[in-house]
Amino acid sequence: MTELTKKQEAFVAHKAAGCTNKDAALAAGYAPGSAAQAGDRLAKHPAVRKALNAARPAKEGVDTYVMKRGDYADSKAFLQDAMNNAQLPIGLRMDAAKALLPYEHARMGEKGKKEMAKDNAREIARGRNKFATKSPPTLTVVRSD
Repeated sequence: MTELTKKQEAFVAHKAAGCTNKDAALAAGYAPGSAAQAGDRLAKHPAVRKALNAARPAKEGVDTYVMKRGDYADSKAFLQDAMNNAQLPIGLRMDAAKALLPYEHARMGEKGKKEMAKDNAREIARGRNKFATKSPPTLTVVRSD
């Protein structure tokens, strides 16, 4: 098996610490212009992958998150339950909240051409436009006795 170079060992150490491929390559001494490509190439290298697996601590007692299987009337109820479940990771809860947004709030300005044309026609009909037709005068009966 091939031994790792000093740069590869530095890459493995920084990657195991939680850096991205690019940041680990930069810290290992690769050129800034090609750090992203070098990091991607190093992450695919078999010896580097083996060293990364050995450097990462073994996950013991991995938490598994289980939501109770409830009778949800619709997907909105399920998403609300997932968003409010404190046992779930925050990333999953945020994804549930994002998916719930269209159910809760309409997007502003989400009108098509036809709806906009109808709204413009209503505005003109109401007389809020300077080119709108004027309403006829009101006729009143005046009695002189």
